[in-house]
Amino acid sequence: MIVGLVLAPLAGAVSAEWALRVPEPRFDFGTAVQGKLISHRFALKNEGTTALRIQGITATAPLLPGRISVHIGPGAEIAIPVEIDTSKLNGPFEGTIVIGLNDRDLPEVRLTVTGRVVPPIEVTPRPALFAATQRGQAKEAFVDIVNHEAEPLTIEAVEHPTERFTTRLETVEAGRRYRLHLSLNPNGPAGKHKDKIRIRTAGANRAPLMIPTYTNLREQVYTFPDAVDLGALRLAEVEARPGVLAETAQTLMVYRPGRSDFEVKMRTDLPEVDLQWERGPQGDRYQARVMLLKDKVKPGPITGSILIETNDAQFPSLTVPVTGAILAK
Repeated sequence: MIVGLVLAPLAGAVSAEWALRVPEPRFDFGTAVQGKLISHRFALKNEGTTALRIQGITATAPLLPGRISVHIGPGAEIAIPVEIDTSKLNGPFEGTIVIGLNDRDLPEVRLTVTGRVVPPIEVTPRPALFAATQRGQAKEAFVDIVNHEAEPLTIEAVEHPTERFTTRLETVEAGRRYRLHLSLNPNGPAGKHKDKIRIRTAGANRAPLMIPTYTNLREQVYTFPDAVDLGALRLAEVEARPGVLAETAQTLMVYRPGRSDFEVKMRTDLPEVDLQWERGPQGDRYQARVMLLKDKVKPGPITGSILIETNDAQFPSLTVPVTGAILAK
């Protein structure tokens, strides 16, 4: 509930010289479809005994205040018209209109406009699909396709590569809302992949709807991260503050879910890198610390690998790239 806002000095007599009333200083336009032009009028009333003068107006783009009277006489009320062009907005919006006054006690008034702008066809709760799993284990994800236009939406086809995932379209409310399910292929190509799902809809003027997909199928044995980046350090800083090497040390995890007897050995082909690792309490993972050695670093790029040997018959070895740099200046 919004109550009227009376803006006046705290110390004053019963009949205040300056008293501006804003019945509704905040306007919420709710949910609007992108491209709609929204109009609103804010009311300002002078309840004081002296005329007020508006000295200037500023507004958050794309709020556009209209023409107004610059004088507000005692007891008079004026309207502040404002338009919002939503064609370039998407998502939550909050804008402010600041009105400058010649009132020494109240030099400015703030009016607020809020709401949410959605595209004509919205993909929710996220504009993309994400799915990650381990080989042999199924994984699903979904998004809803919501039609905010008056004309019903008819989906004619869902097109995408099929070696990594399959999809299924569910009608939640015909013409208005559909649910797109993605099932990651547990035996598909390993690794991280980015694809796009192309949804063709009926209507000559409708462009296909493109939904990005991000999938990751991990092998039975995998590392996190896939590569180790030690960053860039200045040699002078390393020499002056040796503790910086511990601060920039990286953690590398090696996983084999489902096995409690997992074992690994690690080594690196980088003499300037110290590698220490320990087994997790459940026996299905190892944690390694990757840190540069002060006495062995020298200016230049760091490019090498961490070589991991395991007791898994399918994945007896892994190679993790290591990069970084020591700057001379």
